[in-house]
Amino acid sequence: MRKFKLKYSHDNDDSCPKYYESDDAIRVGDAIRVENGMWHAVTDIEILKRDIQLTLSKSSQSPEEAKLVMKQLLSD
Repeated sequence: MRKFKLKYSHDNDDSCPKYYESDDAIRVGDAIRVENGMWHAVTDIEILKRDIQLTLSKSSQSPEEAKLVMKQLLSD
């Protein structure tokens, strides 16, 4: 199981998980469901000294919505 550090581009608050664990490979554009039940699209992956950090787009209710919101925000 790989552990990823999370960075939120939008709507970050204390209820947002700081880490995400997955056995699957993660790519930019994928939608992930974090521990609080919200879906986020991955907009960037950065290798830090001690972690791999995923930058996440705005929270959504479904994986399809998360990907759509990401595309809309990136096109602005």
